Amino acid sequence: MNLTILKSKKRVKKSIEGDFEYHHLALSRSNEFLRKHDSERVPLFVPYANLVESTKMSGDLSPNILNVIIRIFSQEMSYVIEDFSGYVLKFVGDAVLAYFPVTKKSKQTDFIIKCAKTMHQIVDKAINPILKEEEFPQLKIKVTIDFGDCSVVRYGADKYRSHIDLIGLTLNLASKMQSYSKPGETVIGESVFDKSSLKTKKLFKKKQVDEEKWIYCQLNTEKPYLIYYNI
Repeated sequence: MNLTILKSKKRVKKSIEGDFEYHHLALSRSNEFLRKHDSERVPLFVPYANLVESTKMSGDLSPNILNVIIRIFSQEMSYVIEDFSGYVLKFVGDAVLAYFPVTKKSKQTDFIIKCAKTMHQIVDKAINPILKEEEFPQLKIKVTIDFGDCSVVRYGADKYRSHIDLIGLTLNLASKMQSYSKPGETVIGESVFDKSSLKTKKLFKKKQVDEEKWIYCQLNTEKPYLIYYNI
């Protein structure tokens, strides 16, 4: 972990100096995977990492400093995802949306939750110390994860060049759970919780939600879809 933090700090420093360019290979890897599964329904873990108070920062900071902060956040979250063998689907303003295909790896769910924990650690131990030195604002993030089938959709006739993306309830839930997350928290859906080891389950507690606003149910039932946060 120390080596990961050191590498991140080095990249962050270079980014502030304007000497580092994120390689974007993460998006190319995702594009290649999606085209292999064109028009298929694929079970995926979907993490959603969101930068807190970015709207306020967009009003308070100069465009140049805001650009640096968004760039650092997106590139460092992408490197964490890649280090954990995940795919970066896209950058959505102040958020990074990723996915992990199901593998035969033992305790894969725990591994992906560890990825989320690492994202928080990179912000706290690598990004923020450098930003503090430059008198830039400190960053806070929220990470949410859900699991389920996602549909690969191609928006054009050309199999190789048309835009390709993922849609489905799993992505929607990963996004919606952000509203019930606090800065520094990792929130997971019931599908992720159920797949976790007993050891990992003990690290999470059921999140209380407004049942009138949280309208999502377990698949093929009318039972509320539960979400959990790390304690």
